[in-house]
Amino acid sequence: MKKQGRGMASIMFGFGYGEGFPDHSIAEVEITKDKRIKVRTAGADLGQGFLTTMTQIAAEVLKIDPSYIEIVGQDTHKAKNSGSTSATRQTFFSGNAVREAAEEVMGKIYHYGSLYFNSNHPELTVKDGELYACDECEKITYWELAEIVEQRGKELKAEATFFPKTYAPDRKTGQGEKIYVAYTFMTQVMDIEVDTDTGLIEVMNVYTALDVGRAINPQNVHGQIEGGTVQGLGMAMMEDQVIEEGITINADMTNYLVPSIQDIPNFESTLIENNDSGGPFGSKGVGEPTIIGASPALSNAVYDAIGVRIKSLPITPEKILNALEEKK
Repeated sequence: MKKQGRGMASIMFGFGYGEGFPDHSIAEVEITKDKRIKVRTAGADLGQGFLTTMTQIAAEVLKIDPSYIEIVGQDTHKAKNSGSTSATRQTFFSGNAVREAAEEVMGKIYHYGSLYFNSNHPELTVKDGELYACDECEKITYWELAEIVEQRGKELKAEATFFPKTYAPDRKTGQGEKIYVAYTFMTQVMDIEVDTDTGLIEVMNVYTALDVGRAINPQNVHGQIEGGTVQGLGMAMMEDQVIEEGITINADMTNYLVPSIQDIPNFESTLIENNDSGGPFGSKGVGEPTIIGASPALSNAVYDAIGVRIKSLPITPEKILNALEEKK
């Protein structure tokens, strides 16, 4: 017999290293004569869309098409420390570093542009990689300005370090002024079907409402919701490291099961944008919350479907059948 259930889980996730640990990221932005804008960051893209996001941030600040942006990095010989791609921190930390470096470059564009046009800063306008004076009666491109600046022995280049103040919690109470740089909130609802003869779970629908602050790239965010949830479902239903006498005995993809395309449910996601964090343009980290929320949502759905509460992961067919037998 197949029984259907619905479960819900809500979480609050603090991102960044937190708890008073120093946390920072360094980035550099440079306008070159060969019609490129180079962004140097050592942040690692693990498939979450980091490079796309950094490209969009730089392009937005410098008011230019993203196709001119070139990310140079992921290599400590070419870029300075950006911290780890962990703790859902890269968009917040490296994004702010890239934004600040791009803003510094924009300041130099206005400065050297005002010298070139013999004009006041407020009279200049920037649009599509060009600097205008006198209501567009005269203009110069970023690349032309870069050559002129080079002749002065200078560069249209800037480095920025984003290093926010962090607060250690009180050792007795665990409370603090601001334990993490910002918090992401999420609620997730799952519709499932449990086969009481086999113990198999089928996840049919997942509905997610995620507080993203500001979605710099909505498609990337939806992808992270779906990818993170599937990872969470793997933890919730099938991934189980078996250790005997200190040795992992299922250390291959034959015996350690992970979700496949056959296990992907239907997704419906809503992005809640409040622009209420200190991230670039108000954005927040969104990587890990969906992984964490999937397990309790699934567990609640199983309880709703068959009336038994399973309190250990993964929720395997064997555990479901045993729980149903005990219930009898």
